[in-house]
Amino acid sequence: MASQFEPHNQAAGAVASAGLERKGPQAVVVAGTDFDFGVGQRNSTLNHTFQIRNDGDEPLRLEKGGTSCKCTLSDIKKSEVLPGETVEIRLDWKLETLGEEFRQTAEIQTNDPLQRTVVLAVHGTVTDLVRLDPQELTFSGIAADEGTTATVYVYGFATQDLQILSQDFVNSDTAPFFTLTWRSATAEELKTKPGATCGLAGTVTVKPGLPLGPINQTIQLKTNVPEAQQLELAVNGSVISDISIVGPAQFSEKRSTLTFGTVERDRGAKATLRILVKGPRRADTKLTLQKVDPEDVLAVKLGEAQEINAGAVYMYPLQVEIPPGTRLVNRLGTDQAKAGKIVIETTHPTMKTVPIQVRFAVE
Repeated sequence: MASQFEPHNQAAGAVASAGLERKGPQAVVVAGTDFDFGVGQRNSTLNHTFQIRNDGDEPLRLEKGGTSCKCTLSDIKKSEVLPGETVEIRLDWKLETLGEEFRQTAEIQTNDPLQRTVVLAVHGTVTDLVRLDPQELTFSGIAADEGTTATVYVYGFATQDLQILSQDFVNSDTAPFFTLTWRSATAEELKTKPGATCGLAGTVTVKPGLPLGPINQTIQLKTNVPEAQQLELAVNGSVISDISIVGPAQFSEKRSTLTFGTVERDRGAKATLRILVKGPRRADTKLTLQKVDPEDVLAVKLGEAQEINAGAVYMYPLQVEIPPGTRLVNRLGTDQAKAGKIVIETTHPTMKTVPIQVRFAVE
């Protein structure tokens, strides 16, 4: 009789044995490995505490792994977690990004055979306490005798009090040709920037008379928000008028820049530009050479006006030369070596001066 139960007893023993199999350590992140912090202020520091529980039946060992560059993982106070216990791990990060989306990760190394590495992640949207929009204005082909305007906005987030305390036009040469005035943004304007709680609208006015050539201006704004005290608005573009300049390949009309590059001292270099005057005031407009820098290196000669196209245009030849044997100098237009400069003065009512940059180095 006993033998007929033997197979049953053996099977029962196998089941019992299987039920006693050990799980080993098991790492479980209590609320998930991915944390959404929602919306954070740019350049601010945030943190989140993750909880890791040991659901196994053997001690769980934890060790800090790598992190992405903007995350800091706190020390693991308890590197060995007993079965059923939970340990807290804090992750700190700084919202340093130019974009609006942020995601960073940190790794925890474990002895869990099924999960040797636990990857903790934080993500969310980055905004600004104060945001300048746009950060750059481009005016292409402004007529020198007309001027123009453009609108910029400064938005505030998580603040109800936003003020522009001061503004500074960095390029002092062209500063008199710009104004910037402010008013409160309307409710409709605020709706265009999600999350904005207040805002200012600024009108940038470019006055008639800007010198021919490129516009290079920077407006520095100081706000009353400590975390965003200074903002910068870049203003660029080009000015066209009745007066224009044409020249050889090394002359950029857009930048009003003549580039000789590196010149051998014993050979020198020269180029001829042509200043063209058109429009109803062409016959009355007179040109004179006002400034040459450096005047001991650049030899500049402004010729007499010549009528072309049956008098529709008056052309003034401008010869620019670096004579052989001149002194060694670097005026290539870098931060350490500013470009040379030629300024032509005119009697035109709106185009008072014509500036020309000259980039060169004599070796």
